[in-house]
Amino acid sequence: MKQIRIAAALVASAVVTGAGPAGAQGHGPVYGLSTPTLGKGGWNLDLALMSRIVGGTQTGMFRPMLSYGITQDLQVSGSLPVPLYTPQGVRPAHGPSRMPTSLDLELLVGWRFHRRGIRVGTRVESTLYVGFDYPTDAVRAGVRTAPGLYGAAVTGYASRSLYVWAGGLYRHYLTPSAGSADRSGDTGMYSLVIGYRPALFRKELPHPDWRIFLEAFGERVAPDVIGGVRQANTGSHQMFVGPTLLGLFGSWGISGGPVFPVWRRVNGVQLEEKARVVLNASFWF
Repeated sequence: MKQIRIAAALVASAVVTGAGPAGAQGHGPVYGLSTPTLGKGGWNLDLALMSRIVGGTQTGMFRPMLSYGITQDLQVSGSLPVPLYTPQGVRPAHGPSRMPTSLDLELLVGWRFHRRGIRVGTRVESTLYVGFDYPTDAVRAGVRTAPGLYGAAVTGYASRSLYVWAGGLYRHYLTPSAGSADRSGDTGMYSLVIGYRPALFRKELPHPDWRIFLEAFGERVAPDVIGGVRQANTGSHQMFVGPTLLGLFGSWGISGGPVFPVWRRVNGVQLEEKARVVLNASFWF
């Protein structure tokens, strides 16, 4: 599609022109939750191009996210949606763990509350996230929208060669409690990520740094409610698995890859989701 090709060109252009010192964020996976936060005073710009193949069509969204490190363990992020193509009847999904494919402005705070070094270059750490979503559309898949809150927790192990992260996320939309209110279904997500950094890429700058991840995550969405009535053809529980790559080149990095459904249970009749694909460029300054 023309819009997706334009967004891909913007990402590629930014990769070519990026500059500045590298930070700590962006050393993790694409879809799954991870623990790294920025260093104190560090800035990070992510430019994500996201697509889903649902039924016989393809969705597209371009989403920039800007992050700032308040301390080495506390950071704040903000992202905004730039929709490229969303067919009628396709509900939004979470996409990357910290950037939804919905038409929501998102503000996110991450706090790495636990960090323990085991030996040089090896650590165990845990991070909490609290986010606020503000919809830019009035109606979504037939449901009147409302702001949302979400929280996430993740813990993991990281060394110079091996990475393991496990975590969970829950999102709730703040709709009125009246029986006739519309309500988008709450979303729960859980993920497990295993990463490996080959010996060839364990060198200091200016050598490139490539890492490969196997990402697995589940997404459970509650049924929508319209006018107090639970909608029959909404609500699902799906699991996805796929490989992703991360390349770091000093002040910038690029990551991405596909994931595919391995298990699916939906309520009623819904379009089948066949794949998700993300391409993300990161810059530190």
